[in-house]
Amino acid sequence: MSERHEQMTKDIAIIHRAEWVFKNERLKDTGLSKGQLRYLYTLYRHDGLTQEAMAKRFMTDKANVTRHMNRLEELGMICRESDPSDKRVHRIFVTEKGWQLQELIEEITTKWSECVTAGLSENEKDELLRLLDKMTANSLEVIERGYLNERTE
Repeated sequence: MSERHEQMTKDIAIIHRAEWVFKNERLKDTGLSKGQLRYLYTLYRHDGLTQEAMAKRFMTDKANVTRHMNRLEELGMICRESDPSDKRVHRIFVTEKGWQLQELIEEITTKWSECVTAGLSENEKDELLRLLDKMTANSLEVIERGYLNERTE
């Protein structure tokens, strides 16, 4: 493994773990965990998405989404309704209780973003997002083109 790759993967892992700790600590009184937060945060902007759309959005399996949706439903944060045009499709909607947490969730998300990008100029933040978007696109291309079984020499 090249030093550059090792440094990149280590940094991404540390950022991810620190975000988990930061957000879970602030969510502990709500019954939510960071795992559910991203779904609820997304529903605030796209209420009525399907579980399949959520799985695609986060590139995760449907079972993972179902597990988080079950927990959100147990907490009374979301409800699932059959799509009137296709009863096989279930849409996910934020409940009144879920909407009551929007301000807290957005505050936690904004605060984490401020913490993790402290010391970066607005131009550096824009450049970071541009580079991350490019890395994401490259990663998705690897998966979509079937490079998974290709060996590197």
